[in-house]
Amino acid sequence: MSNQYLATNLLLEALTRNLDTYDPGPKNIDTFTLTQIETLMEKFQLFLNDSTHVSFEDDEQNRDKIMMHFYQQPNVVRCRSCNKCLNEYGAVIDHIKLHERQKEQEEKESKPINPNFTKKNCIPRSNEKLSKSMRKFLSKNPTTVIDEVIAECDYVEHDIDNARVLLDLEGCLTQYYPSVKCYPFGSRTVGTGSLSSDLDVFVDLYNVYLGRNDAPETLMESIGKIEHILKITKEWTIDEIILNARVPLLRITSINYDHLHCDLTFSNGLAHRNSLLLRYMFSLQPMARKLVCYLKNWNRESCLNSYTLSLMVIFLYQCYNLLPSVAQLQEDSRHDIIIDGWNAGFATPTLEKLNMKLCESSISSLARMFFEFYSFEGKHFSMETRVVCPFLGPRVLLKSFFDSPNYENVPTQMGRLKRYMQEHQADTNTRNLFVYRKPFVVQDPFEHSHNVAKAVPVEVAARIMRSFELSMQSICVKE
Repeated sequence: MSNQYLATNLLLEALTRNLDTYDPGPKNIDTFTLTQIETLMEKFQLFLNDSTHVSFEDDEQNRDKIMMHFYQQPNVVRCRSCNKCLNEYGAVIDHIKLHERQKEQEEKESKPINPNFTKKNCIPRSNEKLSKSMRKFLSKNPTTVIDEVIAECDYVEHDIDNARVLLDLEGCLTQYYPSVKCYPFGSRTVGTGSLSSDLDVFVDLYNVYLGRNDAPETLMESIGKIEHILKITKEWTIDEIILNARVPLLRITSINYDHLHCDLTFSNGLAHRNSLLLRYMFSLQPMARKLVCYLKNWNRESCLNSYTLSLMVIFLYQCYNLLPSVAQLQEDSRHDIIIDGWNAGFATPTLEKLNMKLCESSISSLARMFFEFYSFEGKHFSMETRVVCPFLGPRVLLKSFFDSPNYENVPTQMGRLKRYMQEHQADTNTRNLFVYRKPFVVQDPFEHSHNVAKAVPVEVAARIMRSFELSMQSICVKE
C-alpha cells in the first residue's frame, strides 16, 4: 500500500463497511443517491481502465493493521467545523445554518472587548421565524413524540454494551495501571441519550477521583500513554485527542461493540457526580427526564447541549417547589464529597421526606411551562439578569452580584465560590474564571465557577429566546 493510495484504501474500506450495514434484498433508493453511486462507478471504471496492475509488495500484516486502526468510520457524519456527530438529514441542514449564521456574525463589526450581559435588554430581540424542521417537530403530537424518544433513551441507557465497553477498557489498562477504574457519565447513563450519543467515561488511573494533586504523571502524559496502549490493541481506534479544552479528552471507538464512540476524561470524578445528581433528580420527578428528552429533539441545532438543558429543567422544577435545591441536599456535612475544592456530595431523600408532590403534568404542558419561564415575557425569571442556579434553586441570584466589591453580594451559601473568585482575581487564564458576563449563565451545581452555557454567543442566545417565544405560542394553539 503506497502513500499515494493510503487515503483511497481507507475510504473504500469505510464505503464497504457502510454498504454492509444495509439489509440484503430489494430497497428503495432516492435519485440523488443513485446518481452519486452511478457517478462513482463510472469514475471507478475510468480509473481502472488507465491503471496497470502490479503485485502488492508491502508486509500484509502491516497492511491489515493499518486497515484495522485507521479506517474511516462508516456510519458517522461529523461536522468539519466543530466535530459534532449527527445522523439525520434535517438536523445536518439545521446545523449547517447554525455555522453559517455564526460566520455571518463574525464577519460583522468587531465586538466590544468585554461585553457585559448582566442588565435587562442586553440580549437583542430577534424577528426570526422558526425553521422548517422546528415547525414540523412542533406540529407533531408531543405525547407521541416523547413515547418514541423515551423508548430510544431507555434502550440506550440499558444497552449492555455500555458495561462491556467499560470492562474491556479496564481490561486493556490494568496491566499498566493496576488500580484503574472506569466511571460512566453523561446522557447515556442518565436516560437522555440517543443511539448516536457517545459514552462518556472518567478513567481513574491513579485513584484521583477526588483530584489529581498527588498523581505521579501529568494529565497530558496520561492521555499520551493511554493513546499508545489502546493503539496497539485490536479493540479500539483513536479518533481524536483534544488537549486544548477545559477538560482534555481522548475520543475513541470500540470495534467490538457496534463501533460505540467513547469520550475518555482523566481529571476527576466531578462529571460522574453530576450524572449521579441528575439520575437522582429524575428519579424523584420522572417527567423531568421526559421533558429533557423532548427539548433535546426540539433543540435540533444543538445550540444548548444536553447537560445545559437538564440543569435548566431541574432549575425550573426547583422554582415550582417540585425539586430540592442542591444546597438543601448538602445541609448535612456527613454527605460531603470534596473534589478539587468543590462539594459534590448530596443526600437522597424521597419526595415524601422533602414534603414535595409528584408532578404528573403532560409533556405539552411542561414544555409550554419551560418556554414561558425562560422567555423574555416570563414573569418569574430573566435569562438576561439572573443565573440559572440549581445549587440555590428558587433563591434570586443576579449576575450583577458578582460585580460587587470583594463579592460581598454573593450569598453566604456560596462561600466556596466566593473564595475561589478571590483567589483567582489576578488569574489571566480565562478557563479558571467564573464567566458570568455572558448572555446565558447556567451554573454547574457542584463546580460553581463553571458556566456551562458560556459558549453561547449573543446572536445565538437571541435566536434561542425567540424560539422559546414562538414555540410557546405554537404549543398553546394545540391545547
